[in-house]
Amino acid sequence: MSVFRDLRENLRPFLIVLGISSFFQFVFKEAFMYPSILPLNVPNEGILETLGNVFFYVYFFTILLTSLLLIEKYKLMTLITASLIISLFAPLIPNYNMSPFWYSFEIFITIVGISLMIESVLKSSIYSLLLLPTMFMVAVGLIGSISLNVFHHALFMSYIMAYLISLLGYLSYTLLWDKKKSIRSYIGIAVGVLVLIPFIFSIYEVGSNRYLEILMNMILPSTLGIDLYNPYHITLLLLALGLSAMGIVMSIIKGNYSAGIGYFIVISTVFLGIDGYQVLIYMISPIIGFSLITYNEKKRIIDIISPRTK
Repeated sequence: MSVFRDLRENLRPFLIVLGISSFFQFVFKEAFMYPSILPLNVPNEGILETLGNVFFYVYFFTILLTSLLLIEKYKLMTLITASLIISLFAPLIPNYNMSPFWYSFEIFITIVGISLMIESVLKSSIYSLLLLPTMFMVAVGLIGSISLNVFHHALFMSYIMAYLISLLGYLSYTLLWDKKKSIRSYIGIAVGVLVLIPFIFSIYEVGSNRYLEILMNMILPSTLGIDLYNPYHITLLLLALGLSAMGIVMSIIKGNYSAGIGYFIVISTVFLGIDGYQVLIYMISPIIGFSLITYNEKKRIIDIISPRTK
């Protein structure tokens, strides 16, 4: 137990590995999957696909270990960790994705996941209320997964609007976190704005070039798993990605590593989790990602509600 205690007290190395593996599995596995089917010449395609698979497994086992380390703070994380372990063996069941086991398991994950996110908010500061739109977005993804896979009925809503509202809350949370006027905070804001600039130029290019607009509509929504019912919303998606990158970089530079990495995990998996390619990790990852966003908070809302609660 002392080993786990030491690991919990020094979570940063695991967050670094988790951040790197989640980024590269997204780039080489999720994001690479769709451009690779287009009539494009991709050099060393086989090597890139292999790298994607390697980083996917590194990501899986790192997020599994991270969830184990979060159990002390979030008690419901025990059930999410157990679900991740069970998901390893689910494919051993013939036609598991069409069995009552699969449907029951998805409903179970949804109930526990939403409960865990509520626990995460209650065990963090008052500023975490700004993350309620992000919690709503993850909850919608979970409910959308049940609606599609269990009841075979797609959940129609403006996912891009949910994403943008989530971003508004997350950026506000990032700016308010550690309000001390330090050089590090100013550097974080400056670098975040610099990260946003290339996306602004991309929005202009895509908006003024119909061919690029069609190409982006073929790639970006499929990469993220998000449904754009209006193809002209592709520029809004580019804006959302730019603001996400800005917020994540700001969080990491300001020292809130878990929030930056957690939000990246949320946005890169929350919409994929609706279908998930029948891979449960895409459904579970946003739940763990949201819990990471609130992990560094010391003051707790639950102590305001009930001061005796420890």
